[in-house]
Amino acid sequence: MQKNQVWTQSVGMIINSIWIYTIAGILGSIFGAIDGILNPVGFLSALAGESGPTGAFGTLDIICQIAVIAGYVLFFLNIKKFVDVQANESDQKAAKDIYIAYILLIVAIVADFIPIIGGIAWLVLVIIGYIKLLSGFKALRDSATYTEDAKSGAAVLYTSTIWILVGAVVSIIPFVGGFINAIITLVVFFTILRGWKKIQDGAPDCSQAA
Repeated sequence: MQKNQVWTQSVGMIINSIWIYTIAGILGSIFGAIDGILNPVGFLSALAGESGPTGAFGTLDIICQIAVIAGYVLFFLNIKKFVDVQANESDQKAAKDIYIAYILLIVAIVADFIPIIGGIAWLVLVIIGYIKLLSGFKALRDSATYTEDAKSGAAVLYTSTIWILVGAVVSIIPFVGGFINAIITLVVFFTILRGWKKIQDGAPDCSQAA
């Protein structure tokens, strides 16, 4: 299989995986809320750390959680393929920075559950993660080998990442912050998909190293 074909397929799967874990996460939250209303005994048992009866919506919530995990696994597998298919060392380093950044952000979410030191670990990992993410997208945006479409896609992802950070800061504002952040998050979701789609459509000739 030619490298530019691997490029197109891997980025296509990245886009699909983003849809999977995002939609599954939203549906899981909805199903979980409905199950909590319709099955309060099971919900209270879960809060107490006990296993209780799970209704139909609770089962759907579990299925969605599994789909979220599957989506993230698919995402990371194809980000790794995207790293490997880069045409030169500088592009590969930039793509690897993006890959590592996403891993750090996932680890940060897990670390946040650790008592006392979890919050500090979360903050450190998030800062490092977003620095590497911005660095990676900026380097791909300025790549000497990328097509204009691919560079434009990287630029969109770079800007989208900045807006994610803006939304996180805005969310601190009392009363309206959460609502504004929700709007930013929704818009950014679609711009991220557009950015990856432009990268997919702008696959360079990866058979030639610069």
